[in-house]
Amino acid sequence: MSDRSGNNKKLIAVCDSDLSYAGRLVEYLRQEAAFPFEIRLYTSTETLLEDCDTREADLVVIAQSQYTPAAAQAGLKNLLMLNESDVLLEEPENISKFQSIANIVTHIRAKCAAEEEPVLPSLRHGRPMVRIGVYTPVTRCLQTTFSMTLGQILASRHRVLYMNFEAFSGLDKMLARNFRGSVSDLIYYNECAREKLAGQLEMMTEEAGGMHFLPPMKSFIELRSIKREQWSSLLRTIEKVTEYEYLIMDLTEHTDGLLDILRTCDRVYTIVRDDTFSRARCFQYEDLLRRMNYEDIRMRTQYWKLPVFREIPAGIEDLTRGELAVYIREQLMGGGN
Repeated sequence: MSDRSGNNKKLIAVCDSDLSYAGRLVEYLRQEAAFPFEIRLYTSTETLLEDCDTREADLVVIAQSQYTPAAAQAGLKNLLMLNESDVLLEEPENISKFQSIANIVTHIRAKCAAEEEPVLPSLRHGRPMVRIGVYTPVTRCLQTTFSMTLGQILASRHRVLYMNFEAFSGLDKMLARNFRGSVSDLIYYNECAREKLAGQLEMMTEEAGGMHFLPPMKSFIELRSIKREQWSSLLRTIEKVTEYEYLIMDLTEHTDGLLDILRTCDRVYTIVRDDTFSRARCFQYEDLLRRMNYEDIRMRTQYWKLPVFREIPAGIEDLTRGELAVYIREQLMGGGN
């Protein structure tokens, strides 16, 4: 379908007279699932059919009670009925309404992906991508500033992709930009339309100081909803379909499978401090690695004890001009980066 400006616009229509249920489904699609479509809610078949856009909607999700003869004869292009009875019907395509919303969203993702035109991905031609994981249990230690500065330094000679795993990154506000989607969109394409992921990634990627980065999750709720297997699959796909030489992951405890992601990294950088609380946190973290048989992570970890800097550049795009950048360059010298 197209909007009034003539631009292509993806639409999912949800029709259910149970406003409480429909409202929760729409909210989940818009917020927690961060679905890359416009979501419209209709409380009756009449209002659904009055909107001409719904005839060309990418998907109409309609409750069984609203699937009237008028709806059946309306020629809706792609339809999924929420079955409110104990017996699944042969047609139209239907699933039980009384299951978890997460399961329903999975079906919606699959339906939408099946309707899209396939796009062949690009294939990697260069050397394997180097994964750098940055994580520390120490708080307020410049981890994100360090990660982005490192990325911008490497980007002067290499193709670098940065991913932020913070609960609230604030990058859109700091850069005064409206991002096109978030990493959750890539999770969707990786699971339901992997052949389209390369194009979506290229469209979504932002740039700061010569370094590319993906718009992060919008909240900790969205971030925590992504499981370790989904992260693992996405990272493998990114390496396969892009030519990035370095992937820098700015990791936090909000990431499901944090230790498994660190285990896949070629390098792990951990920032440490000398105060009592910081030492105690690092000791507890290393003890966890030992007890859970992740000792290999500690063996490949490089610990960074940052000096006190008089000034850090205020702008994200200017990080290579500060004292932190000078320090990182000095530490990397002779490392073959």
